[in-house]
Amino acid sequence: MQTERKQTLRETLASLASNHAVVVDQLELIIQLLSEELFDDLAQPIPQAVLPRTHRGNALIDRDTFCVHWCGGVCYLGNTLLFRFFERISRSPNKYVSYRSLLDDVWGGPRDHSSIRGVVKRLRDRLTSHGMSDLSASVDGTNPGYYGLILSQTSLKNQTQIKHGST
Repeated sequence: MQTERKQTLRETLASLASNHAVVVDQLELIIQLLSEELFDDLAQPIPQAVLPRTHRGNALIDRDTFCVHWCGGVCYLGNTLLFRFFERISRSPNKYVSYRSLLDDVWGGPRDHSSIRGVVKRLRDRLTSHGMSDLSASVDGTNPGYYGLILSQTSLKNQTQIKHGST
């Protein structure tokens, strides 16, 4: 194949990949906004068709309402990458999960690592805006190539006390 043609194909593929990432981010945002609008009244049941296929038995999340529960507060994430990402790292608190596992489990395949960083930023912002800045700060990406939900003993104790109604 000609060198010029190969270069054109490379540039076109790079452009498509970049545009694809932008479109996926926009779709996730609109899904999140529509979910919030349509299911704002959580008294209405959320149709089973929109429930994610995630692990049950996680005390921090509620799969029925797509919410994070922390120290008496609730943060609605919707059926979004934010929810699926948080659900994935909260399955194994205080352990790091590799980018590869996150991309497979949350996105369903290869993506640019910037996809993870973008979701983490939006997740942290959302948690902070709902009064969960300590939980937001626990989403740790300081270990290169990994993210984890690194919870301190104090924060776990506070969460447990509130969950069980003690002070």
